[in-house]
Amino acid sequence: AQWEAAVNKCSAALAKQPRDAALLRKRGEAKRKLGMHKEAILDFDSALAIQPCFALAFAGRGSAKRALGRLAEALTDMDSAVKVEPGNSLFLLDRATIKQALGQSEQAVADADKALQIRPDYVSALQLRGEAKRKMGRFAEAIADFDAALCIEPGQVQALAGRGAARRALGLRAEALRDYDDALAKAPRSPSIFAGRGAARLEMRMAEGAKADFEACLALDPRNEFARWGLENAVLQLQSAGLQITLDGFTGLSLNTKFVERRRPGFVVNRISTFWSLDGNFFLYWCESEGRWKGSRWADLEKIQKGGSSGIIAAPIRADIRCPSTLAVGWHEFDGKAWVARRRAGVVSVSALEANIQTVTLGGFVRPELNVTYSERFKPRFLVNGRETYWTSEGKSFLYWSAKENRWKGTLASDLVRVQGGHNLGFIGAPDGADITSPELVKGWHEWDGAVWRYRELAGVTAIGVLATVRWAPAAMAAANGAAAAS
Repeated sequence: AQWEAAVNKCSAALAKQPRDAALLRKRGEAKRKLGMHKEAILDFDSALAIQPCFALAFAGRGSAKRALGRLAEALTDMDSAVKVEPGNSLFLLDRATIKQALGQSEQAVADADKALQIRPDYVSALQLRGEAKRKMGRFAEAIADFDAALCIEPGQVQALAGRGAARRALGLRAEALRDYDDALAKAPRSPSIFAGRGAARLEMRMAEGAKADFEACLALDPRNEFARWGLENAVLQLQSAGLQITLDGFTGLSLNTKFVERRRPGFVVNRISTFWSLDGNFFLYWCESEGRWKGSRWADLEKIQKGGSSGIIAAPIRADIRCPSTLAVGWHEFDGKAWVARRRAGVVSVSALEANIQTVTLGGFVRPELNVTYSERFKPRFLVNGRETYWTSEGKSFLYWSAKENRWKGTLASDLVRVQGGHNLGFIGAPDGADITSPELVKGWHEWDGAVWRYRELAGVTAIGVLATVRWAPAAMAAANGAAAAS
């Protein structure tokens, strides 16, 4: 009603003063607020025809064009507005928003910087700069901006959601979950926040909660493909602990083995889980560019996640290696010089798993009770810094990721609550940044002897593995049922 009244009032005045640029700009702005973007642009055009250097008219027209998706034209208008009034923080932020929408994150950050120099407490500029940095992969810097915005305006929804996404990217999933919870308390009908929280829950293997979040997102935004993907994966998590695929028929004998699905964060390629040999040296992944599954070495994972297509074996085009009823055979194998067809090589069985637990075995420490196998625990009550922990079979000690020290440490089970509260207790510590599940078997740990930390050159990981318990093997069951029917 407010903006409709403004349109009517300006129209009445313009009947008497048809060349009043200020009135035309005000009516255009009111129409823009009402969503009448095309009509608003006509008023802004008329205002600029009368007053060619009217900064507010340029800015209003730019905002209307942005709403219509005419981003390049919108940027031209905002450039003009900033040229007329270079010290206007609102114009700078509007231009930054358009640049961000065009994928020009560096330039968006530069405009947000200028806006914040003029107005240091500008919450929207802090939030936008944080979001731009997040999309550039500068997660720690993004969190700093979101923190600053939230210090000024504690309930700022976009800053909460953005910080949640940045924390999730850094593996701080428990903290991310809290941010998403707070954001949804303020904006309970935001599909993007539901999707973000669903992703965090999925990575934490909270499948029920993830399923509910993705369903809520799709109810609000039925075309959200990310939520559809997340829902499918949440349902799969509820059905089983993953799949086990067995390959055979390859010349490289180490490839003729079982590959177990890894759903943990960091092992997804093209939004699809990967499958790993029990020793962690090889993995199978969906190669989107070639439309087929390929197998590669663990060292290639990061390169492949960035778009590479390395491989030493490859399934037939479009074959689904996860399908138990139609086993994918007829693969190709790279012999070091060329790809060779292996007519009989491929999948020999696909099984659903009842249990799928990563294990890490340590050795070489002076304290013998440390030289044992540690098994993964990933339920929420065992998480530390949003990461899984690894426990001895007796449950007396565990390994956890210390975000503060950027390394894995080991301590007593009785320390769990204090460690979850931010303390960095421990009596063994891995090298800085080392992945204890790496098939390189990380050595060179430190051990606390009661007085000082001692470097143990040969102490560390001696083996990694998977405790995989098969629930059912449909291909085998089908064969058995067929044999029974024939008899």
